[in-house]
Amino acid sequence: MSDKNQNTVSTGLKLALVAVLLLVVVVAGGFILLPMLQTVGGSFGYGYPGASGGRAIRDVEIDVEPQVVYRIDDHRFFTFEKYLDCNSGGFVYYNDTNKKIKIYAGVEGRDKEPQDEVSIMQKNNVLSFKGKFIYAASDEVIAYPDRNVSYKYGGSNYFLKYKNISYPSRKVVMDIYSSSYSVITILDDAIYAKGPGDKYEKYNIPPKKGDPEWGDSLDFKVNGTAQDDYFHCNDKIKPKRVRYIKN
Repeated sequence: MSDKNQNTVSTGLKLALVAVLLLVVVVAGGFILLPMLQTVGGSFGYGYPGASGGRAIRDVEIDVEPQVVYRIDDHRFFTFEKYLDCNSGGFVYYNDTNKKIKIYAGVEGRDKEPQDEVSIMQKNNVLSFKGKFIYAASDEVIAYPDRNVSYKYGGSNYFLKYKNISYPSRKVVMDIYSSSYSVITILDDAIYAKGPGDKYEKYNIPPKKGDPEWGDSLDFKVNGTAQDDYFHCNDKIKPKRVRYIKN
């Protein structure tokens, strides 16, 4: 065999050997990385229950002292309960001790379900509203901010839920701009929402054709306001016990 042919065979053998080695590295790496993705990859969309056979998300029980996060007067207030901290999970309730009312501020019945490892990492919808909240309505009115969150695209759309105990038909759900920094004023017969600048929206209660009405300044009078004008939370209050439940 000529030297040229020997060199060609030698080069071919070297390339084949390199290809085999690369294949072994890829296969070995796959066996090592796949189990890791199933257990620690939850934050990237892996490891959730399903056909992939990933780790199940655990339910969480939190034993923590309830705290008042917004006070209207001596008998009306909002409490924050079953939270990991001020930025992690939990439920907000509207309370009226005179009427013996305690209502979940959110989707009805959602608080009856246990929180899980994903939900406790999300900020409570009511507390996420950082705008000024002026509660000047009577004890017949229950109102609070809420939001829809787009975790896929980012951002939140805030809205207000309002209902009258004596007149259930006077139930309103209204948008509050895309920003959480607004000024919301709650009255018995109207809701005012002020965004940047001097503009405001007025929603009549019950709603009228043509709502909302736009104005250039807040020219209405408020007779009496709540003791608080922002939702707040004391992050020094820590859970006594946190229990993770295997599914």
